[in-house]
Amino acid sequence: MFVVHIKNIRRLAVIGGSAVLAVALLCVLVGCFGKSSAPDQQPISAASNDERLAYLTELGWQVDPEPIETLNLQLPEDLAEECGDYVAIQDQQGLPFGQFGGKTVSRYTYTVTNYPDCSGPVQVNLYVCDERLIGGDVVATGENGFVQGLAFPE
Repeated sequence: MFVVHIKNIRRLAVIGGSAVLAVALLCVLVGCFGKSSAPDQQPISAASNDERLAYLTELGWQVDPEPIETLNLQLPEDLAEECGDYVAIQDQQGLPFGQFGGKTVSRYTYTVTNYPDCSGPVQVNLYVCDERLIGGDVVATGENGFVQGLAFPE
């Protein structure tokens, strides 16, 4: 004969209920404190040309209002291996470029008109995926060329 005591059923119900509550609490905490794609900043909308221009102006850049080039390109699957230094620049800027390996992105290139103490051509590239900014750089294309992050030089 199989006998179950009410006392044991209550104990099992309390333990089971506690386990369910603990798992639910863990899920809530992970949702609140989990790592975001860009820990230091909110996603930056870059869906339209006006939004991209406003962002560049906010950083201090003056650019020609229309991009000189717009490309759709597929990023390599392993960005860290193939573009490690560039991914590091984007990480320093708080942009999630490194998380978009294998994705198709749009690159918008603008001519910079106010780079200090630089006589050669300077351009700014903005990388956009799903209507948000994921990366960017400033490039001097002439002699003594360079690549830097999006921060305006002091």
